[in-house]
Amino acid sequence: MKKIIAMLLAGALVLGSLTGCSSGGSKEDQETTLDVVWFSDGKEGESFLRLAEKYREEHPNIKIELIEVPYADLESKIKNMINGKETPALARLTNLGPFENQLLDLSEYVSDKEAFADSFGEGLKFEYDGKILAAPMDVTANGLIYNKTAFEQAGVSVPQSADEVWTWDEWKEAMKTVMENSDCKYGLVFDNSLHRFSTLMYEAGASMLTEDLTASNFNTPEMKRAVSFFKELHDDKIIPDSVWLGSENPNNLFRTGQVAMHFSGSWMIANYKDEITDFEWGVTYLPKEAERASVPGGKYLAAFQNTGVEKEAAEFIEWISEAENNAVYCQENSYLSQVKGNEKLDYDYGAEFFSIFAEELAATDAQPGAEWGYQAFTGAVQNDIKDGIINVLAGKLTVDDFLTEMDVLVKVTLQEIQ
Repeated sequence: MKKIIAMLLAGALVLGSLTGCSSGGSKEDQETTLDVVWFSDGKEGESFLRLAEKYREEHPNIKIELIEVPYADLESKIKNMINGKETPALARLTNLGPFENQLLDLSEYVSDKEAFADSFGEGLKFEYDGKILAAPMDVTANGLIYNKTAFEQAGVSVPQSADEVWTWDEWKEAMKTVMENSDCKYGLVFDNSLHRFSTLMYEAGASMLTEDLTASNFNTPEMKRAVSFFKELHDDKIIPDSVWLGSENPNNLFRTGQVAMHFSGSWMIANYKDEITDFEWGVTYLPKEAERASVPGGKYLAAFQNTGVEKEAAEFIEWISEAENNAVYCQENSYLSQVKGNEKLDYDYGAEFFSIFAEELAATDAQPGAEWGYQAFTGAVQNDIKDGIINVLAGKLTVDDFLTEMDVLVKVTLQEIQ
């Protein structure tokens, strides 16, 4: 019996010794895997993994693994992982709202909260109630792409600097002149998107909400000017009805050379680079009414609570947000950067175009980013507001009735979400 007990004790000691070896010693020596839920529009995943490998060279104990999903499945995938107690360490997000209560406050883990927050310029909203819930990886801006060949054919010059920015009336006349003196049938195509339309709204000095985002600011003379001007452009056939009142793709219309200008975003630079071969095109400055404005969009990198690797995830976000690393990511994927110091990057193509988009963002005040960053609100109202604009364009609703109805919608929505 004593012999058996002795054998058991010896076995236990050996097992304990083996277990201790497998633990790898201190926590710093153990390999930590950070799962990242990721979607790609193009080759962003490849760029991200290259940066992850660079990070691993500096931090050998950290391994980054992508869980790639289609964008349409992104939110449901993350929610299912959280519900199944398999919360990912990190995720690439476009909308922080659905996960606001699950996201990690990075300010508790980064080396210097104020310096980290100050490393990003105006654009995507990432601070909520004093918490840093994500880091902007890239940012987009709304802007104006034009058919350079058609403008030259018509003898019309576009603004060459911010000092030459058109007023709305000057812009309208320029487009009419190009329509009359070139092969273009239309002056402008405008993406069927409230995000894109809201650029006119902000240029008019209007906004959906008050500055503190607590009340409606919809039914104002400035908003009436924006909606009325948009209707004028359609009524005068400068903008074709087939986009907002139909289903025609504005990109296709511009690519065929039928349209003088496309009101779209910075992401179209990479698209048009390869797809337009029949005419020259370029980017010019947005017009203004009361003020200059664009609207930011883009993607974030966020970390989640209750993963056991919060510190490691936050440190990786801080590292990839450094100007040098963020520049590599944005250059490789033709994105604008919100990181200070990366306003002008060395892109393989279209650096002068991206510079103009960056200037547009720099000239934009905080209201567009704040409103569109209030995703619980914009997500709830944007389809109804866009449908209302379509009814105005179709003559089914007057501008005044539209403003009254949307003012009620905004007030009711705020009551529901506040």
